[in-house]
Amino acid sequence: MFRQWKKIRNIRITKTNEEVIDGLVVLNRYHNSDHIVSVAFLSRAVMILLMFTFDAFISDYDTSSSLNQKTDAFCARVESVAVWDAVHVLRIAEVGDYEYEHSRAFYPALPFFLRFIHRGVVSTCALTCTALILNSLVSIITVANMEKLAFILLANPQSGRALDISFATKCASFARTAALLYCFNPASIFHLAPGYTEAMFTFCATYGALLFARGTVYAFDESCNITWGYFMNKGASYVFFALAASFRSNGILLGIYPACEIVSLLLVVMRERKFWSKLISLPAHIFGGICIALPTIMVQYAAYVNFCGTHSRYNNSNNKAIPRPWCSKFPPNVYTFIQSEYWDVGFLRSWRFSQIPNILIASPALLASVYCLMKYAFVRNKIVSPVGAIAGDILWLLSCLLCTTVTHIQISMRFLSTLATPYIYIARCGAEESERGKYIIASFIAAYGLVGIVLFSNFYPWT
Repeated sequence: MFRQWKKIRNIRITKTNEEVIDGLVVLNRYHNSDHIVSVAFLSRAVMILLMFTFDAFISDYDTSSSLNQKTDAFCARVESVAVWDAVHVLRIAEVGDYEYEHSRAFYPALPFFLRFIHRGVVSTCALTCTALILNSLVSIITVANMEKLAFILLANPQSGRALDISFATKCASFARTAALLYCFNPASIFHLAPGYTEAMFTFCATYGALLFARGTVYAFDESCNITWGYFMNKGASYVFFALAASFRSNGILLGIYPACEIVSLLLVVMRERKFWSKLISLPAHIFGGICIALPTIMVQYAAYVNFCGTHSRYNNSNNKAIPRPWCSKFPPNVYTFIQSEYWDVGFLRSWRFSQIPNILIASPALLASVYCLMKYAFVRNKIVSPVGAIAGDILWLLSCLLCTTVTHIQISMRFLSTLATPYIYIARCGAEESERGKYIIASFIAAYGLVGIVLFSNFYPWT
C-alpha cells in the first residue's frame, strides 16, 4: 500500500497498511506535485520566447501597433506585442483615467493596479513589461492552486468520513493533469499577453474557489458546531471573488458561490432538521454576494456620474449636459451599450452566415463543455457533489450559455479558459481515453495554442 501512495507524489503519508483513512487527514497531508511549479515557470518562459520570436520574424497583419513605438529598440519590441485589448487597458493605465466612452468596457482593476505600481513617471514600455511579468507570475501561482482545488473537488475529503487510499491517489493524478492542462491551455497567450485580464481573473477566481472548498471541508468540529475555519475560508473566498469581479465583467457570475452556499444551508436544515447553527452564517454569505456585485455596481455608477449627471462630458454649446442614450434605460448599463454600439455584441448576433468561421473556432471549446457537463456535472461517484463543485458546474454552464447567445462566439475558448472546472473535467475525460485519444487531445491543445501565439503576436484576428 505504501508503494501505491508513492506512485503519485502529491500525497505524502507515512507508511500504513490501511486501505482507508480519514478524509481530513488526507487533505492535511496533501501537497503539490514535485516540479509542477517548475513546469509552469518553464512553460511561461517558452511561450514568451515564442511570442517575441514570431513577432520578430513575421510581419504584422495590422501595422498600427507600430505607430506609438519609441525609437528605443527594446521598447519597440516590447510594445509590439501590446495589441488588441491591451491598447485600451495600457492607455487607461498611462493617463490614469477613462478618456473615451468605449474605454469603460475595460474594468479598472488591472490598469489602475499597473499605474499604482508605476507611481511617478508612467510609460507604455514600462507598463507593458510590468503587465507581462505580472501575468506570468500569477499564472504560475494559479497552476499550484488549480491542482489543490482539483484534488479537493474530486476527492471531497471530509472530517470523520473514510476516504479510500486508491481513490485519493487517482484523484491526485487527475488534479496534476488538470494543473498541467492549465499550463498549456489553448488560450495560454491571453493568460500571458500584457494588458489582458485573463491571468489575474483566473488567479483570483481559482484561489477564491479553493478557499471556498476548504471552508466546506472545515465546516464542523467533532460536536457538529460550525467552526471559525468555515467563516475564515468562506469570507476570504468572497474577497477574492470580489477582486476577480473588479478585473472582468463576468466576475459578477461568481456570486453563484454564495448563492449555492445559502441554498445548501437551507436544504440541509429543512431536510435533516438539525445543524441550525449553520444558519448563523447566512448574513455572511449574503454580504459576500453583495461584495462580489459591488465592483460592477461601482463601474456603472462611475460611468453614470461621468456621462449622465450634471457633470457629463457631453455638453452642448450652452454647456448643458447631453445624456447618452443608455442613461435613460432602466437600469442604465454602460457596459452593454458599449458592447452593442462599438463592437456589435448582442443576443444571438453571432449566429449569422458571415460568422461561420468564428463559430468553427469556438466549436471545440463549446462541444467539449457540453460533453463534459453532460457526463460529469453535479454528480461524482454516485454521490452528490460538494457545494463548491456544484457552483463551479453552474458557473461553467452559464458561461457556455453566454458564449453561445450574447458574446462574440469566437472568444469562447479564452472566456472558458478562465474557469477551473473545465480543466478538472477534461482531465477526468482524458484519463478514460485510449493512448490514441490522449495523443489527439494533447496534439489539438498544442496546435491550437501555437496557432494562437503566432496569430495574436502578429496582430492577426484571433479569439
